Amino acid sequence: MQGLLSDLPLLGVLELINATRQTGVLDVQADVPYTVAFVGGEIVGGGILDWLGVDAIQASPLLPVEGSFEFTPRGVKGTPLAPYGHFAADWARASDEWEQVCAVIGSPSRVFRGALPPLIGPAGRSVRDAAEGTGRPLFEVAQRVATGVREGRVEPTGDFAWSTLRLQAGRPDGRSPVAAALDGRRNLGELIAGGLDVREVREYLLTQIRAGLRFPGSGWVLRDLIWEQQHLA
Repeated sequence: MQGLLSDLPLLGVLELINATRQTGVLDVQADVPYTVAFVGGEIVGGGILDWLGVDAIQASPLLPVEGSFEFTPRGVKGTPLAPYGHFAADWARASDEWEQVCAVIGSPSRVFRGALPPLIGPAGRSVRDAAEGTGRPLFEVAQRVATGVREGRVEPTGDFAWSTLRLQAGRPDGRSPVAAALDGRRNLGELIAGGLDVREVREYLLTQIRAGLRFPGSGWVLRDLIWEQQHLA
């Protein structure tokens, strides 16, 4: 089963797979590409590139209007993450509310400092780091930080979780100042501090991941960069 999302809404595809108790993997090729794995029509896994699990699935747009999908029957093993109806309802809520949250925080990669214990302190940390460090769901932590921003308890530092990446440029093309600056020794944050525009770095990294660049964490980096493009000037 395959088709265009403009012809068949993704939610209808998911419901069809559930209703017919299919086992396999749904591959969604949209602005945010992701997969959803099913066993007997129940969702057992999936995510964005190498970012897998409930947080990753719920950060994936449930109603993309452009792109394509393909469902491939195959042997998949796993336990349902939740009954399909409950999981789909939570996903729909999170998909909508993520946009509202990121309109405030930018993305989970953004680093904040302030007083929001136990999540954020004076030294600063990203929303992703706060979620990992406390063992709480990413969406819940992002909501808490967004509330902290509105209340004036935390503020962004200008850093991002992806700023620590050290990348080696491919073949120089003479057109990208970001590619020219990449040497595998300095991280992206150091390059930005040295004068590169954060928007140019963001655009370069996003373009490279979409073109096939892979590294540990490329899935969450891709998702956060897209949010940042939408919500940060």
